[in-house]
Amino acid sequence: MELYLPQLQDLWVLILERGGWTLVALIGLSVLTIAAGLNAMIQLFSLRPFSSKWGAALALTEYIRSLQVGQVIASQVEERATIRAKGYLRRAQTGFRLLEWIVTAAPLLGLFGTVLGMIDAFQAMQIAGQSVNPADLAGGIWVALITTAAGMLVALLALALHTVLDAVVDQFRFRLECVANEALATPFWSAEATGQSANDERPVQAIAES
Repeated sequence: MELYLPQLQDLWVLILERGGWTLVALIGLSVLTIAAGLNAMIQLFSLRPFSSKWGAALALTEYIRSLQVGQVIASQVEERATIRAKGYLRRAQTGFRLLEWIVTAAPLLGLFGTVLGMIDAFQAMQIAGQSVNPADLAGGIWVALITTAAGMLVALLALALHTVLDAVVDQFRFRLECVANEALATPFWSAEATGQSANDERPVQAIAES
């Protein structure tokens, strides 16, 4: 570790020189984006979103069956199933709000760093007066633009993760709707307990989006 310490110090100095603390914050946001994406994937795939016979889909079916065996009336079964499905969807969308915030905040933070860099560049030009060097001014501007590029890169990473995960959640929502409709279309309770025959029951149309 001591062998790499000088290189790490040089890298830290370079980051501060090129982008300042704004670039440091953007690097922190990039790490946060990856962590949020990994956590969201772990939570989502633990629910087995692509399977109708395992994971949350199976748990939802068994939950509906348990309510039907317990002779809960149809309207309450549908209501409780919807609440349970919303809970699964909320768990599947873990970290989505954070990714959405990073998509918005990262470009603004990068632009803020660029504005600060431009201010420093023009202050240096004013101090130099007549002896200002256009090459120095151009160098200060491109250094300032680094934070804008970094902010856009972080935002694109967060947007890509959010888009892919959101597509998986849509598929998961559809599977929950399918298994709920199938379970509710074949009730287990007796006609005497509900006051109506099984043929009179109608399956739930859709699981409300959380």
